[in-house]
Amino acid sequence: MKKIVLLITFTVLFANEAFAKRGRIPVCIPCEKLELVKDLPNDENLKEGSDYLNLGYLYEEYGAVWVPAWNTQGKYVLINEDKTVYYEITDAQLAELKSTYSLELATHPLSFWSKIGGKLVFLVVIGLIIWGKISPDKDEDEDEQKEVTEKKTAEVNE
Repeated sequence: MKKIVLLITFTVLFANEAFAKRGRIPVCIPCEKLELVKDLPNDENLKEGSDYLNLGYLYEEYGAVWVPAWNTQGKYVLINEDKTVYYEITDAQLAELKSTYSLELATHPLSFWSKIGGKLVFLVVIGLIIWGKISPDKDEDEDEQKEVTEKKTAEVNE
């Protein structure tokens, strides 16, 4: 287990130096993210320029190395097909979209990975580090050393 923790630690340390010339490790504190929720029909009412708009979700994400650690409560928006531009909508407009297109929307429509997956990865890594620190291997080694020294002491005393 110690070897795994050391391997991960050295990989992170040396990867940081190796990537320094090419770029930085991607960290989002916070990053604005857009996620497609529902692909709406191509309706002239939902056309902006040459793009048709779809229903999306705008939120802020905190994370590192493409692993989301935390995300904030967002809001529904209209987004273009490339997910590069968004348009804010009011609650009345959202209600109208729901009724017009028979939509059922969740309060937090993000994927499992965005909601919980990154948190699990970070918890597992932290758990492995803690387990490596509190590993019973150290106790067993110390017990064996105590037994050897006690035997030597007993032999010397006899």
